[in-house]
Formats: sequence, C-alpha cells, structure tokens
Amino acid sequence: MLKKLIRESFIYGLSGYISKFIGVFLLPLYTSVLTPSDYGILDLLNSVSVFTSFIIISGTDASLGYYYFRREFQAEKNLLVSSGLIIRISFAVTVALILMILAPSLSDLLFHGNGEHFIRLYAVYIVFNSIYFFTTELLRFSMKPWIYTVFSSGNVLVNILSAILFVLILEYGVTGAIYASIISYGLFAIAGVVYVIKNFKLKFSLKWAKNILFYGFPLIGTAVASWVLNYSDRYFLNYLSGLNQIGIYSVGLKVAAIMGMLAGAFQMAWGPFAADIQYEPNARRIYAKVFQIYFILNILLVFNVSIFAGEILRVLTQPAYYSAVFVIPLLCFSAVFTGAYFIAAAGIGLTKKLQHTIWITVVAAAVNILMNTLLTPSLLSVGSAIAILSANFVMFLLTLLTSQKYYKIEYKYGFIIILILISTLLFWVSTTYNFNLVHKIMLASIYLASSGVYIYKSYKESAEFKKVFELIRKFRNKEKKSEE
Repeated sequence: MLKKLIRESFIYGLSGYISKFIGVFLLPLYTSVLTPSDYGILDLLNSVSVFTSFIIISGTDASLGYYYFRREFQAEKNLLVSSGLIIRISFAVTVALILMILAPSLSDLLFHGNGEHFIRLYAVYIVFNSIYFFTTELLRFSMKPWIYTVFSSGNVLVNILSAILFVLILEYGVTGAIYASIISYGLFAIAGVVYVIKNFKLKFSLKWAKNILFYGFPLIGTAVASWVLNYSDRYFLNYLSGLNQIGIYSVGLKVAAIMGMLAGAFQMAWGPFAADIQYEPNARRIYAKVFQIYFILNILLVFNVSIFAGEILRVLTQPAYYSAVFVIPLLCFSAVFTGAYFIAAAGIGLTKKLQHTIWITVVAAAVNILMNTLLTPSLLSVGSAIAILSANFVMFLLTLLTSQKYYKIEYKYGFIIILILISTLLFWVSTTYNFNLVHKIMLASIYLASSGVYIYKSYKESAEFKKVFELIRKFRNKEKKSEE
C-alpha cells in the first residue's frame, strides 16, 4: 500500500512538476515584459478566480470524493459523475455572467477603474478552468495518474506556446497572458467533457444532485475562510503600497512553488489513497509513516530552495523582482504546512467530522488578518509572508489536534522538529555571514549528506528499508549473471 502511494506521488509529482514548470518557465518571460505592477494585476485576477472557483465548486469536489469510494454506491457511479459535471458547468456559467455584469464595480475596487476588460476576459477563463479541474479531480479519484499527467502536460504545453505568442511576440501584456489561459484551459475543458461523456455518459440525476450539494454546501464557509486565509494578504498590500508589492510577493510565491511540487504531489495522491486504505488493518501505521516521510523530504527541500533563493531569482527574473528573496523562505515553509494540513486531517475526514474544518479555517484566516494588520504596514511583502506562514501553521496544528481526538495515530515528531531547527539555524548562518555560491553549495552538501546518514542509521532496520536494499541486491545479482 505504501509503495502504491509513493509510486502515484511520483507520477503526480511529475505532473505537478510540469504544472509548476509553467510558472517557472513563464517567469523569465513575464518579468522581462511585464512590470511588477502588471504582475500584480495578474495575481489579483487569480485571487478573484480562486474565490469564484470556491463558489462554483461549492464543496462538490469533496462530495464526489466521498461518494466515489463508498462501496455501496459503486453501481451508481456514472450518475454521480455526470450529475456532478452538469452542476459544475451550470454554476460556472452563472458565476461568469455575474462577473461580467459586475465588471465595472470590480474594476474600480481592484484597479481604480482600469481593468474592466481584464475581468470580463477572466470570467471566460473561469468557466473553462472549473470544467478542466473537474476532469483532473475525476482522474485522481479514478486513480489514473498517467492519464492525468498526459492531460495536464498538454494543457501546460498549450499555455506556454500561447503565452509566447501573445505576450512575447505580439506584446499584448496582461491581456495576452489571459488569452493564453483561455485557449489552453478551453481546449482541455472541452476534452474533459468528451472524456466524461465517453466513460460515464451524461445523465442528470436529481437524487444525486441533492446528495452532492447537501454534502458539499456546508463546506462553502470553509472554502471562503480558506480564500481569506490565502489571498487576503494581496488586498492588504494593494491598499498599503499598490500593485508593485503584490507583483514582487507573487514572484516569491512562484519560486516557493518549486518546492511546493513535492507537497502538491503528496496532497494530490493522498486523498484517494487515504480513503482507499481506510479499511486496511494497518491503515493508522501507514498514515503515520506518510506523515513523517512528507515532513523529512519537504524540510530538506525547503532548506535548499531557501538558501539558493537569491541565485534562483537572478536566473529567472529581472532586478525589479530581486527583493522577493526575503519572502521565499517564509513562503516555502508556509507551503509545507499547507500540504501537511491535508495529511493531518485524515482523522477528521475518515470519521466525517468535517464541521471542524470550518472553525479551524476561520481561526487561521483570523490569524492571517491579524498578522497582516500588525506587520504589513511596516514590513510590506515580508509581513504578508510571515502572516500566511503563521496562519498555515495554526491551521495545521489545530487540525492535527482535532483529528487526533477522533482518530488517534501514533505520529513521531522528534526528528521533524530537529530538522526544522537545524535548517533554520544553517539558513540564518548563511544569510548573516553572506555566504557566496561555493560556500552555500558546500553547506547544503554537508547538511544533506549528514541528514541522509542519520536517516539511514535510524531506519535501516525497518521492514521498508530492508525491502529496498533486498531489491537492490537482487538487481545487482541479475546484472552480474547477465555479465557472466
């Protein structure tokens, strides 16, 4: 079972890498053509897209995930999926029409009256985006990671080619970036609808529509609180310093997303995996191992992205964006706790205590607003980064404590805490003493080697390690026999 999670995490990670690649690949292109203010416009539009997506989805993704794996509903799976798609399309078109009507007011609020056409274009993108992600959710539930990877890779490729055309060659600026998203998500939204019709038919069931919405609607409050948690910082920055700081902050998020690949891979594979093995007798032990593996790998990755953040920015961006170096380590750790939240929530999900996610997310959102109020006026983007890190840590911690109350899992925290402390100390040393690239490489190499040795000595007697080395020995023996 654990091997299955690792395999699918790798495949989703490959897909996640490809998806993150679009942000990294387009970063040099966009930062060479767009100003930080232009980049800030794109980020604010994205925040609107995320908010409307929560309204469009209305918790139906969680509904589909719950009913899709219930053994007693397998005979009605086609009706479940097709009804879910029809609900998603209906909600998306309705929200898009409302956005188009409210475009002048939203433009005044966000862009001081200069972005009405951006909002209307983004309304079209939101429809396609919602349908596209319904398909990718379905592929994850169906546990078809390779099809998922092909699907998402095609979307990324079309997006990149369209962006090169409209932003770099035709120089359409922000409008060109939106065109690229409309084309790529539009094509694959259509492909997604075709996939659903072919594999699940297209029939609407009022019974299943009620089931989906009844299960999902209570989660809307959590979704809105989640949006406040993750996107309210942009509005603090916009109010206090304008679009320029949002652009710099957004670039920091893009670089931090490099390490978010691993967290995202675990997160995408984790939901279906956790639901699938809930009936296994050793499920709790597997959950505990996943928790520890996740943190160890991500902490080591955060350290490396953080220590080389300056070099990464110099390669990928222009001087106007170099100040993002101060927010990258904070945003990296924030991404780790975001992913860890989904793992820690296993007990809440399995015992159907989802009502707790509402107050937990609301508390975390309140922490974010409070910290932004206190820190952003003086620290600007750094203050926003500290705020989101604090909020995501609080959300993870409260989720872990609540989940343990209903579904006790024997997690091991000692080595995780030690790794965090050592990583923070070494990063502080390299920053304080202004290490050059060679010194950073030496420090990172020593740290990774030392961690690897410690992990090996600590876990070499475990069944998993023994199995890995047994496979290596068998592989070597086969090589020797083939040579003879």
